[in-house]
Amino acid sequence: MQKQVAGTIIYNDQQGTHFLVGQSDSKYYFYRLPVQAGNSPLASVLWALRHTIGIDVDQLRLYDSIMAKLDNEKVAVFVFDHLALDEQTRVKFEQQGLRFVLASELHELFMSVSVSETTPFTNLSK
Repeated sequence: MQKQVAGTIIYNDQQGTHFLVGQSDSKYYFYRLPVQAGNSPLASVLWALRHTIGIDVDQLRLYDSIMAKLDNEKVAVFVFDHLALDEQTRVKFEQQGLRFVLASELHELFMSVSVSETTPFTNLSK
């Protein structure tokens, strides 16, 4: 099985904080894709955002990254912000089945993400 990576973008407006997610049936999910051979997980997400979706990734800033268990698989999840969101950019995301959803509507998604409480560096000293 090919290693997976996930990414989302935070967007804030007068309504609150929105996350870039997809939706299947009535369940939300983070944008997931395979890690490209020869690329890091971060490079794979940025490549997909630039070449598959078609947005200007130079404006993005890495807000946070975590290792999480999504659907029983350990996945690096990258969270970006500082996206200048206009109608053209929204359409590009929608063409890939993605949209910005208020955080208050994503409770079930956030509860389904299992984040380890230990950092990956803990085992280096042993």
